[in-house]
Amino acid sequence: MKSEDLKIVANPTLVRDHAVEKLRGAIATGLYKPGMRLVERELCEALGVSRTSVREAMRQLQAENLITVGPRRNISVTILTPQDAYDIYELRETIERVATERLVRIGNAAAVKDLKRIWKDMHKAISKNDLPTLAGMASLFSETVLEGCGSRVIRDTGMQLLKRVSYLRIASMSEPGRLEDGIAEWDAIMHAVEAGQAQKAGEAMAVHVRKSQQALVARLEAEESSKRQAS
Repeated sequence: MKSEDLKIVANPTLVRDHAVEKLRGAIATGLYKPGMRLVERELCEALGVSRTSVREAMRQLQAENLITVGPRRNISVTILTPQDAYDIYELRETIERVATERLVRIGNAAAVKDLKRIWKDMHKAISKNDLPTLAGMASLFSETVLEGCGSRVIRDTGMQLLKRVSYLRIASMSEPGRLEDGIAEWDAIMHAVEAGQAQKAGEAMAVHVRKSQQALVARLEAEESSKRQAS
């Protein structure tokens, strides 16, 4: 995403929702990086919306823990510690494993069809070494599983966790060997889903989330170590 992509060109009824979506995307794609200060006036100009709409959007993002409001209302993109990331992925592993199993067990054919399409698009993105697109597809894959599992509680909880780590996907995928391992893990998930093997599909999803956790935590710990040595 680029800064010019933030502009809301239409005049939608729910401007706040559009603003939230745009800002969430800007954080997820790294346009607004962890720790970066967000200035209300600049956001109004970038989005082309009123200060009221921006403030409403910021309240939503704060509720999602994507931004942090400090003293004197200094707003910045939330920084996740290695422990934060570990804990979020620990919960994701359980939730997405259960969601995957349930999707297969209830025979959600529409969701399976969507997953197959996303899976093919992921292979295309990998062949082009297009990490931003792949990261978006990976998020969509998990979202589709959560949407198709038949449980509103599981869906809502899983979605909340996904939003908190969406901007870290590219960092995780950039770790040596992670891209190749990742696609093999998605292949294992899809082969089990297509075969109607609920438990095997859930276990494959759990392995994928666990491996992603390991790569991401290692990356964040290395970054923390580098900062300590530089200071």
